[in-house]
Amino acid sequence: MIDDRNVTAIVMLCQENENNQEVCYQYWPSASNALVTGEYNITLLNENTNNRYIERKFEVKNNNTGAKQSVTQFQITNWDSTGEVKNPQTILMIIEEMYRTQRKRGNTSIVVHCSDTVGRSAMFCAAATTINKCKTEGVIDVFQVLKSQRIQKPGSVQTVQQYQGIFQIVLTYLDSFETYSNFTK
Repeated sequence: MIDDRNVTAIVMLCQENENNQEVCYQYWPSASNALVTGEYNITLLNENTNNRYIERKFEVKNNNTGAKQSVTQFQITNWDSTGEVKNPQTILMIIEEMYRTQRKRGNTSIVVHCSDTVGRSAMFCAAATTINKCKTEGVIDVFQVLKSQRIQKPGSVQTVQQYQGIFQIVLTYLDSFETYSNFTK
C-alpha cells in the first residue's frame, strides 16, 4: 500500500500489545536490521521517542523496480483502546506533524490506523477533518464530519465517550487561540 498509494506518513494510534494481547503486527524493522517481506525491503532510518509518541523514519524499497519510498510513522503511545482522550495536545501535535509531512512531500497519501479501525483512528480522522474545515472554511461541525465519515467507514466512533473525545480534541485546538482572542467568556 505504501508503494502503491505513495504513502509518506503513517499515524499509528495503538501499541503492538494492549491488555496483554497482540493487537498490531510490527510491520517495521527494529534497530538497524532490514525487514524483507515479499518484494519489499524495509529499513529503519531513525527512531525518536518522546513523552507520548514515537516518530520513526523508514525506507521502503521495491526490490523488483528499485523504487524507494521514505515514510514517517507517528505512533501515539498513551491512547488506550477505550478511546479516552487523556492528552489531546499530543493528538493535536501529531495532526500538525502529519499535515506538515504531507505538504513537504507534495500532498501524498496518509495512513491512519489503530487496532480495530473504527475507534481511535475514526476519532483521529474526525478531529483532523473538523480542525482542517475550521482552518479552511471557518466551520466546526463534528456531527456532519462524522456522518460523512461513516458513509465511507460504517461503525466509525462506537461510543459516546469516543464522540465526546473528538469534541475534546477540537476544543483543545480552539482553546490554543484564547490568548489572541478579542472575546471574553
